[in-house]
Amino acid sequence: MIIYKKCFNLIHNQYFLYKANIIITRKRGCPMTQRETYIKNSKTTCEHVYQMDPNSVPVLHVLLTEEELNQRLQHYERALSTIQTFMTKLLSFITDIPTVIVTTDDQGVVLDSYGDERLKQMTASLGIQNGVKFDEETAGTNAITLALKHNKPIHLIGDDHYHYCFSEVACYSAPYRYRNGEVIGTISIMTPKEHASPLHLGLLSSSIDTIEREIRVHEQNEQLHLYNQMLMSTTPIGIVISDQIGHIREFNQSAAQLTGMNKINMIGSHISEVPVLKPFFDHVLTKEKGIEDIEITFSRLDERKCLLDILPLYNHNQKLSGAFAQFRDMTSYYQLQEQVIQSEKLSAIGKLGAGLAHEIRNPLTSIIGFTQLLDVDKKQAHYIDIIRTELERMKNLVNQFVMMGKQTISERKSGHLYPLIFETVELMKSNAHLHNVELYFHAEEEQITVWMDASQIKQVLINFIKNAIEAMPQGGEITVSLEKKDQHAIIAVKDNGKGMSEKEIKQLGTPFFSTKSSGLGIGLSICFDIMKAHHGKIVIDSNEGAGTIANLFLPLHKEES
Repeated sequence: MIIYKKCFNLIHNQYFLYKANIIITRKRGCPMTQRETYIKNSKTTCEHVYQMDPNSVPVLHVLLTEEELNQRLQHYERALSTIQTFMTKLLSFITDIPTVIVTTDDQGVVLDSYGDERLKQMTASLGIQNGVKFDEETAGTNAITLALKHNKPIHLIGDDHYHYCFSEVACYSAPYRYRNGEVIGTISIMTPKEHASPLHLGLLSSSIDTIEREIRVHEQNEQLHLYNQMLMSTTPIGIVISDQIGHIREFNQSAAQLTGMNKINMIGSHISEVPVLKPFFDHVLTKEKGIEDIEITFSRLDERKCLLDILPLYNHNQKLSGAFAQFRDMTSYYQLQEQVIQSEKLSAIGKLGAGLAHEIRNPLTSIIGFTQLLDVDKKQAHYIDIIRTELERMKNLVNQFVMMGKQTISERKSGHLYPLIFETVELMKSNAHLHNVELYFHAEEEQITVWMDASQIKQVLINFIKNAIEAMPQGGEITVSLEKKDQHAIIAVKDNGKGMSEKEIKQLGTPFFSTKSSGLGIGLSICFDIMKAHHGKIVIDSNEGAGTIANLFLPLHKEES
């Protein structure tokens, strides 16, 4: 800008020489320049088509209502702000030259003007204000209209204007464009004729180049910000960004869902508000070294297992400016892994069961039968009973192995649960009495219908009642209940036994896991598979020392629901 100011003074002194050269050139009969042609054609149109009087003062029309002007100003807000920033700085270097800056839209409507107050008063007296339109029909030959019409910088000095009232000013106008080359409007410099200089047009063109670049940068930044927000909002990956001291700057929706925290509340808070992440952020911000693939668990109602990556962020000076964390929900992946492992176990059990059925079960049956035929005294009978008990246990183990690996064919049909449960409870009462356990059954209503394989549901119920009896070695009470709720029939088996820990509950249904020292961990796994095949589920509610409630959910038959 300092160089521009010096050039102003230098070229200003040469201005009259510049005008003289134009006059000499014209006298020599040289062809008119393109600019001169534009001016001549415009003046001819004003005189013969619009029949304007050059001695009159043009009456500029207010094209926009106040509401329309406000809408237009809002649309041009970013451009006008950028233009004013650069042009105000330009004005600060030429304070000794009275200058007014005028900005218009692509139709020639004035949107903004500022600069020398005296010159502004003069332009205001001519009707130049926000909302008026510069066109040839009302304003005569003017730089704004010519710049828009010919899409190039134009300057009019003194008598270049059609109306004599503009003969004492010099006007320089140039269009400014979008990234695609589309004209969005003009920027004009108005100054007294005696201060006219070719440098004004050069300065204006140079300023517009800078302004256009700045507008493009703003547009690109806004687009990038929009894309970033879209990515941050739609990605299933949790993203947290902090500054160099751990204050959270970004916390996307997925991060909020995975952590169970409120997105709005987290912005601006310290990373210590997320205890799981804090030690890792501290490490990265202190050591300036990233970490990758760290397994973390967010404690919520449903624990989410995630893989965490955190990287340090640096500014343009390569100084630490913060940290970027992303964590991917791997819960479904781990669950799938467990399912694959369980499937492989079941496959192995199936193959083993087939062999066991043929090679072991049949001989066992024979041995058990022969032990019953042995004629032994009382002392030996005790040992024979032990042998028979263990053989029966082995046979039971083989049967369960075979059942685990066997794809049973389910014969489901509509049926009432009440008689099935009543029959099963009555069947199990004798076994319960042997263990000093009282077994009760009650139902809120008897007409509850589900689509089921009755024998399989009976098997599940027997298993849970049997487990409840075994959970109370000192005796107790078991209550079996039936109710209907939210499109489901619920069978509840409640005992007042020793209960289970949360860790034990989570592992129920896993093959070979059992809370009993003599258990095989196969029976419950079969029960879970049966309920899953019936589109039902098993929910265990238990606390150590406070008993257990096993809730069996079965969807109601459509006619019932």
